[in-house]
Amino acid sequence: MTTTPQVETIERDVPAPMRDGVVLRADVWHPPADGLTPALLYRGPYDKRRMPMLDVLPASLAVAAGYTVVLQDSRGRFASDGDWQPVMWRQEALDTHDTVEWIATRPWCDGNVGMVGPSYLGIVQWVGAALRPPHLRAIAPAMCAVGDYDARATGGALRLDQLVSWAAVLMAPEWLRRRLADGDPPPRKTIEAIADCARNPRRAMEQLPLTDILDLEDFPPLLRDVLAGQTEIPDVHAEDIDIPTLSLSGWYDIYATATLGLHQDLTSRAGHHHLIMGSWAHLSSLLPIQGEMNFGLASSARFGGLAEQHLAFFDRYLRGAQRELPRVRYFLMGAGEWRTSARWPPPRAVTRRWYLRQGGILGNAPEREEPAAHYRYDPADPVPSHGGRVLNLGDLVPGPLAQNHLEHRPDVLSYTSEPLPETLDLAGPVRLVLSVESSAPDTDFTGKLLDVLPDGRALLVADGITRARHRHGPDTERPLTPGTVSTLRLDLGHTAWRLPAGHRLRIHVSSSNFPQYDRNLNTGGPIGQESVPVVAEQTVHHDPENLSWLELTTLHGTDTTAEGEQSA
Repeated sequence: MTTTPQVETIERDVPAPMRDGVVLRADVWHPPADGLTPALLYRGPYDKRRMPMLDVLPASLAVAAGYTVVLQDSRGRFASDGDWQPVMWRQEALDTHDTVEWIATRPWCDGNVGMVGPSYLGIVQWVGAALRPPHLRAIAPAMCAVGDYDARATGGALRLDQLVSWAAVLMAPEWLRRRLADGDPPPRKTIEAIADCARNPRRAMEQLPLTDILDLEDFPPLLRDVLAGQTEIPDVHAEDIDIPTLSLSGWYDIYATATLGLHQDLTSRAGHHHLIMGSWAHLSSLLPIQGEMNFGLASSARFGGLAEQHLAFFDRYLRGAQRELPRVRYFLMGAGEWRTSARWPPPRAVTRRWYLRQGGILGNAPEREEPAAHYRYDPADPVPSHGGRVLNLGDLVPGPLAQNHLEHRPDVLSYTSEPLPETLDLAGPVRLVLSVESSAPDTDFTGKLLDVLPDGRALLVADGITRARHRHGPDTERPLTPGTVSTLRLDLGHTAWRLPAGHRLRIHVSSSNFPQYDRNLNTGGPIGQESVPVVAEQTVHHDPENLSWLELTTLHGTDTTAEGEQSA
C-alpha cells in the first residue's frame, strides 16, 4: 500500500486586524506536519506573491524545515488596506508589533515568532523589535539601515540614485495602480512623469534643483521632504533591541557600513548577535558573479549555505536547539572562502597606512615638503558612477568594475603603490584621510580603493564620500575657509578582499560620484534648492605638515584559516 506524501498548504489573503481597525492581508504557508509550529514573518511593500523566492531564506525551505511562513503586504500596498506613505516607520513599527502578536494567537502557532527579509523587509524588523512584541523571539534583517548609521556612512551626501530609483521603480507604480483602481486617477502629467522616471531615472536625477525631482501633483513630495529633514527615520539604536539578531549584508551593499555599525554596537552589549557578510550587492540575486568578478560558487547564497545558516539561527532561538553558531561569518573575496570570527574586524587584524605622495605615489610617509596636487571640480560635468555600492534598479551596475577609463579625467587624482611583495588580506574598515583646500565654502571629496591586477585593470574595492560642511558629523554644518587647509576623513566602508603578491593598491580622489550621490554645487547654499553650479578649485596636500593617507585593516601574517577562528 502506498501513501501520498503530505505537502504544504497555502492560505491566501488571510486578514489580520491592526489596533486601528485597518486590515492587512497575508499568505500563510503551512508545513505538511500536524501540530503547533514556530512562525517566520516576512512583511513588506513589494507584493507578498514575490517574497517566497527571496535568496536570504526562500519560503519553501523554511516550510520544509517545519516553520509556518507568513508573507504580508504592508499597509496600503497590494492586498492590504489602509493608506500608504513613502516613509512611515512609526506606523510600520506598530503594524509589525500587531502582526507578530496576531500570529502568536493563531491555532497553528506555538507562540514563537521570528522575522526575516532584506531591505525594507529588514527595516520593519528593527522598528518592530524596538517595540518589544512579547512573542517576537529573534530577527534576521538583511541589507538595511536604521538610526543614523547610514548618514554617517555617506558623509552627509544624499544617496540620490537609491532614493529616486526606489520611489520611481518600486513604489510609484503600485501607488498609481491603486489610484486608478479606486477611480481617482492623478493628473495625466503626473502619470506620464512617473512612467518616464521609471523608464529613465537618470534623466530625472539630472534635474536641478533637486526638489524638482518627482515633485508632482498628488504624488508624495519625497525628495522635498528628505531635503527639508521632514522625513521619518527608522530611529532604532542598540539599546532598543533585546532579542537575538542575525544581520546580513554584502561588501557591495549600499547599507554594508550601516549594517556593520549597528552590529558592532549590539555586540558591545549583552545578547546573542550574529553577522553574515557576503560578496553581494544590494538586492541582487546572491550569485557568485558580482560586477566583472566571479567569486566562485561558494560565494553564492545557494552553495554558500545561506538558507541553512538562517534555519540554524531560528532553530536555536525559536526552537531551543543546542546549536553552535559563529558570531561572524564573512566571505574573503579573492580567496574564494568563508571565514568565521569572534567579532568584526577579526581579533588579530591590524591597521596599516599608505601615504599619498607627489607624482601619484602611494607609499611611505614623505620626509620633506612635496608639491600639492590640484584639480577643478565642475558640477556640470561630474565623475560618473561606475560600480561599487549602487542599486541595480536603473542603469547602474554594482560591484567590482574596472575604473581605468575614469583616470583620463582631469578631475580624478590617482595614487598607486609598488607591486605588493606578498599576499595582503584586507578585513575591516577602509579610511582615507585628506589634507585639502578648496576655493568653495562647501564641496565634496570622494575616494576609491582599487586593486590593480597585473593585467592593468583597476577594480573597485571600496568607495566613500564626505561633504565638507559635514566634516565634523552629519548633524553639524561648518563652511570651509578658502585658502585654509582642512582635514577630511572619508569612510570608504568595510571590505574583505585578498590582493595576491604582484597586485598594487590604488586610490582615486575626486569630488563627485554621480548619480550614486547628489552633486555638490559648491555654493554653500541650501542643498537641493539651488540650480546654478560653481566650479571649485581643489587641492590635496602631501607634505609632512599636512599629510594625506590611506588606512587599511589587514589580517596579520598567516592568520588566514578558512572557517577557523571561532564559533559561539
